[in-house]
Amino acid sequence: MLPDGQHDVGRLAECWLVLDDDLVSRNHARFHIGTLQCELEDLGSRNGTFINGDRLEGKRALRDGDRIRIGREVIEVLGLDTSQVGEEDDLRRTLAPGEDTRFPSMIGQLVEKSLKAGKIKEAERYAMALSSQLGAARVPVTHPAAEACHRCLIQLADKTASGTWIDRLFKLYAQQSWIMTSATIEEVRGALDRIPRVPGTGLRDYEQALRVLGRDGTVVPPELVQAVAELADAYGGG
Repeated sequence: MLPDGQHDVGRLAECWLVLDDDLVSRNHARFHIGTLQCELEDLGSRNGTFINGDRLEGKRALRDGDRIRIGREVIEVLGLDTSQVGEEDDLRRTLAPGEDTRFPSMIGQLVEKSLKAGKIKEAERYAMALSSQLGAARVPVTHPAAEACHRCLIQLADKTASGTWIDRLFKLYAQQSWIMTSATIEEVRGALDRIPRVPGTGLRDYEQALRVLGRDGTVVPPELVQAVAELADAYGGG
């Protein structure tokens, strides 16, 4: 989901979308997002920007289904046709009005693809974007975005042996007041095999959140409270 304004694509770290690709120019292309129209502009890139196989000259309006190629990356434009919502309600459970659940699913796939390719920084950037977006919403733990984000953070923790992603996971659970399943606890323990400590306050935050939920009448499994307390004592960074 693109907010209104201009969003640059290129190799520079300042770009909205950074592509680590030697075929991509430092400032390669720019999205122009308005209320009624989305346009793409080539910024004089060396290797060109292509829409549906045609090289882009200047600026062009984008439509649902357009395929953009920048360097080796292909980006598909997904538009929301409100006339189809009735038939696709199960695919359009939202984080915010108008948001399609294909977005978090795609971010999850990008994290997996980046990790397989060894592009850790790229995977981290995608996961940060999704978890930050999710942190600004209020959704159930079964929401597709929640499930995608959960997988991303566990995968990154396991791949990088960094407790930062476990901390982010527990902070998200605490913020959203989600009840963690025993299967998730086991996934966390598996990821912690190579992690000596978890920086930040996520474990303690979630431990406290569970106690508050219990006092407020939510059914919180005692074994969950115990498991989180043990993890906080063993790995918590304070």
